[in-house]
Amino acid sequence: MKRNVIILMTLVLMLAGCSMTSINDTGGRDGSSAEKAVIAGSVRSEYLYIDRAYAGSNIMSQVVTEKNGIPYDVVRIKTKEGVEKDLWFDISKFYRKKTYADDVE
Repeated sequence: MKRNVIILMTLVLMLAGCSMTSINDTGGRDGSSAEKAVIAGSVRSEYLYIDRAYAGSNIMSQVVTEKNGIPYDVVRIKTKEGVEKDLWFDISKFYRKKTYADDVE
Protein backbone atom coordinates (compact mmCIF):
# COMPACT_ATOMS: atom_id res chain seq x y z
CA MET A 1 0.00 0.00 0.00
CA LYS A 2 2.77 2.43 0.94
CA ARG A 3 4.54 1.66 -2.33
CA ASN A 4 1.38 2.46 -4.34
CA VAL A 5 1.05 5.82 -2.59
CA ILE A 6 4.67 6.68 -3.40
CA ILE A 7 4.19 5.72 -7.07
CA LEU A 8 0.98 7.76 -7.24
CA MET A 9 2.64 10.82 -5.67
CA THR A 10 5.56 10.54 -8.08
CA LEU A 11 3.20 10.44 -11.08
CA VAL A 12 1.23 13.43 -9.81
CA LEU A 13 4.41 15.48 -9.35
CA MET A 14 5.67 14.49 -12.81
CA LEU A 15 2.40 15.51 -14.46
CA ALA A 16 2.33 18.80 -12.58
CA GLY A 17 5.87 19.53 -13.76
CA CYS A 18 4.96 18.76 -17.37
CA SER A 19 2.07 21.19 -17.39
CA MET A 20 4.29 24.06 -16.27
CA THR A 21 7.17 23.49 -18.68
CA SER A 22 5.29 25.05 -21.59
CA ILE A 23 5.23 28.54 -20.10
CA ASN A 24 8.30 30.44 -19.07
CA ASP A 25 6.80 33.33 -17.14
CA THR A 26 9.87 34.83 -15.54
CA GLY A 27 11.28 38.31 -15.38
CA GLY A 28 8.01 40.25 -15.26
CA ARG A 29 6.57 38.74 -18.43
CA ASP A 30 2.86 39.41 -18.02
CA GLY A 31 1.87 39.52 -21.72
CA SER A 32 0.95 43.20 -21.66
CA SER A 33 3.22 44.01 -24.63
CA ALA A 34 5.66 42.43 -27.09
CA GLU A 35 8.49 43.37 -24.76
CA LYS A 36 6.75 41.59 -21.86
CA ALA A 37 5.39 38.69 -23.91
CA VAL A 38 4.83 35.39 -22.12
CA ILE A 39 7.07 32.74 -23.70
CA ALA A 40 4.83 29.86 -24.77
CA GLY A 41 5.71 26.34 -25.83
CA SER A 42 2.34 25.65 -27.51
CA VAL A 43 -1.06 27.18 -28.14
CA ARG A 44 -2.41 24.93 -25.41
CA SER A 45 0.02 26.50 -22.93
CA GLU A 46 -1.25 29.94 -23.94
CA TYR A 47 -4.81 28.91 -23.09
CA LEU A 48 -3.70 27.38 -19.79
CA TYR A 49 -1.95 30.64 -18.90
CA ILE A 50 -5.10 32.62 -19.72
CA ASP A 51 -7.26 30.24 -17.67
CA ARG A 52 -4.95 30.60 -14.67
CA ALA A 53 -4.16 34.31 -14.86
CA TYR A 54 -7.59 35.50 -16.05
CA ALA A 55 -10.09 32.94 -14.73
CA GLY A 56 -13.56 33.44 -16.16
CA SER A 57 -12.38 35.42 -19.19
CA ASN A 58 -13.44 34.76 -22.79
CA ILE A 59 -11.18 34.69 -25.83
CA MET A 60 -12.36 37.22 -28.40
CA SER A 61 -9.70 36.77 -31.11
CA GLN A 62 -6.23 35.41 -31.78
CA VAL A 63 -3.81 36.82 -34.35
CA VAL A 64 -0.26 35.86 -35.29
CA THR A 65 1.98 38.88 -35.87
CA GLU A 66 5.70 39.51 -36.13
CA LYS A 67 7.79 42.22 -34.52
CA ASN A 68 11.58 42.53 -34.95
CA GLY A 69 11.66 39.06 -36.53
CA ILE A 70 9.93 37.38 -33.58
CA PRO A 71 6.50 35.74 -34.07
CA TYR A 72 3.82 36.52 -31.51
CA ASP A 73 0.29 35.35 -30.82
CA VAL A 74 -1.80 38.30 -29.71
CA VAL A 75 -4.88 37.01 -27.93
CA ARG A 76 -7.66 39.44 -27.15
CA ILE A 77 -9.68 38.45 -24.11
CA LYS A 78 -12.67 39.87 -22.32
CA THR A 79 -12.23 39.55 -18.58
CA LYS A 80 -15.09 38.51 -16.31
CA GLU A 81 -15.33 42.21 -15.38
CA GLY A 82 -15.97 43.06 -19.05
CA VAL A 83 -12.58 44.63 -19.82
CA GLU A 84 -11.01 43.79 -23.21
CA LYS A 85 -7.28 43.15 -23.03
CA ASP A 86 -4.57 42.01 -25.48
CA LEU A 87 -2.15 39.34 -24.25
CA TRP A 88 1.13 38.83 -26.12
CA PHE A 89 2.76 35.40 -26.36
CA ASP A 90 6.23 34.79 -27.82
CA ILE A 91 5.68 31.69 -30.00
CA SER A 92 9.16 31.47 -31.52
CA LYS A 93 9.77 28.13 -29.77
CA PHE A 94 7.19 26.34 -31.88
CA TYR A 95 5.89 28.56 -34.70
CA ARG A 96 7.02 27.63 -38.22
CA LYS A 97 9.67 25.17 -37.18
CA LYS A 98 11.46 23.52 -40.10
CA THR A 99 9.92 20.21 -41.15
CA TYR A 100 10.69 17.50 -43.67
CA ALA A 101 8.10 19.08 -46.01
CA ASP A 102 10.24 22.24 -46.15
CA ASP A 103 13.10 20.22 -47.62
CA VAL A 104 10.85 18.71 -50.30
CA GLU A 105 9.60 22.05 -51.64
